[in-house]
Amino acid sequence: MANENEPEPSEQEQWEAIVSGQSLPVAGKQSDEEAEAVRQVLLWRQAREQTAVITPEQAARFYQHTEQIRRERLKSSRSRTLGVLVLIGFGLLGAGLSLGWWLFHKQAVPATTTANQTNGLSKLTAPMIPPATPPNDLPQMLELPAGSFTMGCTAGWDDQLGGCRENEYPAHSVQVKAFAMARHEITVQQFKRFVEATHYVTTAEFQHQGCAIQDLAKPTAWIISSEHNWRNPSFAQTEVHPVVCVSWQDAQTYTQWLSQETGQAYRLPTEAEWEYAARGGKITAFYWGSQADRHFANVQGVEGQDQWAQTAPAGQFAANPFGLHDMAGNVWEWTADCWQQNYSMNIEPEALCQQNAFRARRGGGWDNVPASARSAARSPASVLDRSYVLGFRVVRELP
Repeated sequence: MANENEPEPSEQEQWEAIVSGQSLPVAGKQSDEEAEAVRQVLLWRQAREQTAVITPEQAARFYQHTEQIRRERLKSSRSRTLGVLVLIGFGLLGAGLSLGWWLFHKQAVPATTTANQTNGLSKLTAPMIPPATPPNDLPQMLELPAGSFTMGCTAGWDDQLGGCRENEYPAHSVQVKAFAMARHEITVQQFKRFVEATHYVTTAEFQHQGCAIQDLAKPTAWIISSEHNWRNPSFAQTEVHPVVCVSWQDAQTYTQWLSQETGQAYRLPTEAEWEYAARGGKITAFYWGSQADRHFANVQGVEGQDQWAQTAPAGQFAANPFGLHDMAGNVWEWTADCWQQNYSMNIEPEALCQQNAFRARRGGGWDNVPASARSAARSPASVLDRSYVLGFRVVRELP
């Protein structure tokens, strides 16, 4: 919740905070949404210049988009200084995109930017410490269209990085109705509002049952630490980091409160909804392609400099085609579905839930190798399990 003694940030300060990654945009606020659009272009550009050639069509499309936003922003700007900074930033962006187009047109191979190089663009996208009070403590929802997709492991596409697991077979076609999904994983601030409103005690906090963390003395072993919970998962987090150390029951209770608070039907996503959303219309192992890339997700086991030793603040990586962040890596996410060993099991959901107390989780975490962060990857966990790599996001039912 906001501190009443702290002055409200100006529109210009909020714009700069969103573009630089300091805070999250307020849903429905035009200036915030424009700033988020600018940030997405910069994030996409930063990732692309590390991995692939930019085509002329892509260069033109992104330049036109950012140029329009720049002009609109300059017209409504109340600060000449901010206007100059934005102009300089987009000048650098436009020059970079134009150079990419020229190099592609000449069929030359562009130079790869190393992790140690810095320029105006990288400074704009460098992570910063989020403020103590994020602009929004309710999840921002994006409406996803109805559609069909192939769920599970498809040969030649999902069986990358060592192949698929047995529980990802067989691949099968699924039809999904339209629904809304949270743009980000539920943050510490959003969960904090729920706890303050209800005085809820999480599984980890109840009688100091604790949270699962890795044993520092034995890196391959896990322990339940009674000292740790969502307030203190054993590493520092700000209010715009994804909440962790929450059980499936905790997540369920949050969705029930959110439904009452807003008057709308919120819940955890089904496995089909989650995978459909994670793929973003793509058939590759990840929404950006078939190979792991540290510039698109917070995972381990990938060459390159890791900016976050544990969780990354929400929105630090480019969104997928649906506009969703961190569907790969950062933290595992709870789903509503009871666990089934594979997709060939023909068991009714109610009967399946009576057989076990396990639920499916998706997405992989910051401590996982990339294979666990593929869109098709899945894993079971007890409804009372909680760890510092496990969080959740929500969906809202549409009329």
